[in-house]
Amino acid sequence: MQVSTTHTASTTDYYLGINSNNGAVAIRLPGAENLADGQALVIKDEGGVAHTNNITILASGSQTIDGQNSVVLESPFASLQLYCNGINKYFIY
Repeated sequence: MQVSTTHTASTTDYYLGINSNNGAVAIRLPGAENLADGQALVIKDEGGVAHTNNITILASGSQTIDGQNSVVLESPFASLQLYCNGINKYFIY
């Protein structure tokens, strides 16, 4: 799925291609409890301008991504690969 504005990822998403050409983009992750243990998600800057138009990935509520509530992609064509524990956390791999 290609995304160019603030977006909440679906529980069925696997790959989100982010078009960063038109401005910063925020991606909110679904609650980890709604995903299977080990379920993965890939987020990729397809626009190539994340250094100017950052892509922010936000965990749901008090959930975390490797101990943080958010992660920011700020390099051109950067990507982030995540997996979930199916309870309350995401991990970068």
